[in-house]
Amino acid sequence: MSATVTGTGTPSATNGADPSLGPPLGTRASLAPSRGAPGLGLAILVNANAKRGGRRVAAQIGRALPGATVRLTRSAQELDVWLRTVAAPRGILAAGGDGTAIALVNALARVTPKSAPLPIAGVLPLGTGNGWAHALGAPKLHRCLELLAQQPGPLPTHECGLIEVENTLTHFAGSGWDAMILEDYKEQLAQAAGPGRRLSKSVYGYLFATLLRTVPRVAVVGNPNVVVENLGDHVYAINAEGRPELVPDGKPGTVLYDGPAGSATAGTCTQFGYRFKAFPFAERMPGFVNVRVYARGVLAAVSAIPQLWQGAFPLRGMHDWLARSVRMTFSRPVPVQIGGDALGLRRVVEFHAAPRGVRMVDWRRLSP
Repeated sequence: MSATVTGTGTPSATNGADPSLGPPLGTRASLAPSRGAPGLGLAILVNANAKRGGRRVAAQIGRALPGATVRLTRSAQELDVWLRTVAAPRGILAAGGDGTAIALVNALARVTPKSAPLPIAGVLPLGTGNGWAHALGAPKLHRCLELLAQQPGPLPTHECGLIEVENTLTHFAGSGWDAMILEDYKEQLAQAAGPGRRLSKSVYGYLFATLLRTVPRVAVVGNPNVVVENLGDHVYAINAEGRPELVPDGKPGTVLYDGPAGSATAGTCTQFGYRFKAFPFAERMPGFVNVRVYARGVLAAVSAIPQLWQGAFPLRGMHDWLARSVRMTFSRPVPVQIGGDALGLRRVVEFHAAPRGVRMVDWRRLSP
């Protein structure tokens, strides 16, 4: 018994399609080839363009979860077409990092009626940072597959809020150092070769990129100023005890902050990647986004890396709010990232709590 694996592949000499990949794009693949199959009702997305993953990972997943549908996709259009063929699965999972998970959630939002809840989603960790997967307690890929094979019934889930940034749904986004660090880290990873590449893909590679690439750049240009403006009906500030307090007269247009910002971010997931607890208040109030501004300079940030990593609070120079919608206006164009992917330079960015969240597979409750 095997999983149904579909996707685009290398044409064969006999019929113009790779027979190992099953039906061509757009055809309906059965989610239930056999009663009692461990993968029954599971649909799994694998990014065919990923450097780690692709066909090899799809085959590994298929062997571990007989009865599942595993889909290799190369574009958003392919993903949308495939999702429209999936009927009432137990869960639709993305094998990849935060970028692949975000691509899945946005595709689900496109193909699901706005009046309906999004289907259950999940992440099988294959990326580098794996912020969302770690926040939900995901172990390594092989163990995730074992746990899914042992869970024939409904999957335990955790309701996750989402942020909308420039018509894209995500679980974290930001501007400033975080976006610069991600750019520098990815550039460093692309240049790494041999044994050094393994180190570059670890948390140490992330720290090396921060200290050796981003810090020197920031030290030259300094921090921009940012005006953070509330756009929602209510907004809460996090006080020194770590509790939310309603901002008096915090109506739309209220300026929450006006000053220097090394990093100005928003998140609904507590972790940023590599278990960096970047948004410690992200799940404090459902329907709200943890907005953060770090005002101190880059050298102060370097000395505070352990505290920043652990989400320590209070922390000098850190400002936190729980908001439904904010606008950030910078004194100069700054790099912006959405879920770890570069968006480009912006002077104005808006972050909005999305009206729909998503139920994600909660690996903490799935583990025996």
